[in-house]
Amino acid sequence: LGPSLTLRELTDSCVFLFKIYVHLKEGGGPDGLDALKNKPQLHSMVARSLCRNAAGKNYIIFTGPSITSLTLFEELEKQDIYCCGLLSSRKSDCTGLPLSMLTSPATPPARGQHRIKMKGNMSLICWYNKGHFRFLTNAYSPVQQGVIIKRKSGEIPCPLAVEAFAAHLSYICKYDDKYSKYFISHKPNKTWQQVFWFAISIAINNAYILYKMSDAYHVTRYSRAQFGERLVRELLGLEEASPAQ
Repeated sequence: LGPSLTLRELTDSCVFLFKIYVHLKEGGGPDGLDALKNKPQLHSMVARSLCRNAAGKNYIIFTGPSITSLTLFEELEKQDIYCCGLLSSRKSDCTGLPLSMLTSPATPPARGQHRIKMKGNMSLICWYNKGHFRFLTNAYSPVQQGVIIKRKSGEIPCPLAVEAFAAHLSYICKYDDKYSKYFISHKPNKTWQQVFWFAISIAINNAYILYKMSDAYHVTRYSRAQFGERLVRELLGLEEASPAQ
């Protein structure tokens, strides 16, 4: 089976850290894929590892449903790491969360309406926008208001946590839209080779993002494709590197 990957991404779309897990065996044994791939403790272990150097820095992290859990968020809060995560009754570890907030009412509310349950610094938000979206957070006050701007329907009111999550989701989508197509498409049979080419692709994409943030980008505005071609030519010694570029 191929490797399983979890990323920690920065707001400028750079991939800061990633964890890869391999050698999950098919079957139902204790180390089998069936036993591991959906276990909350595996996802929590990955999240703890990715956040290891963030302790004490008052960072806010945004998590997908497979990582979002009350237990993990409370544990990270003790390290001054605060969280805002999308919650799913199917994918998330919902231990300790009120069942009333995890079930949808028979009659859907108006768009932008929301319900809140609080315990200490932790808030569970159920927000409606053509479907129920649930968020768990200790990083934002549930009474602070935000807004989601849609091109067709205009502004939709929401708690600030929802607005913040949507804003940070945008740089993940930006990476997928702009840079995933430049991943090296070579598909070797060996897992270590897959990991190697993936890491090379991440490094080149990160280099291009940093290049766009530098003064050199204003001198020669290379596209991602041109940047990759120039990099290959320099590595092969076909072109001399320029300090300004």
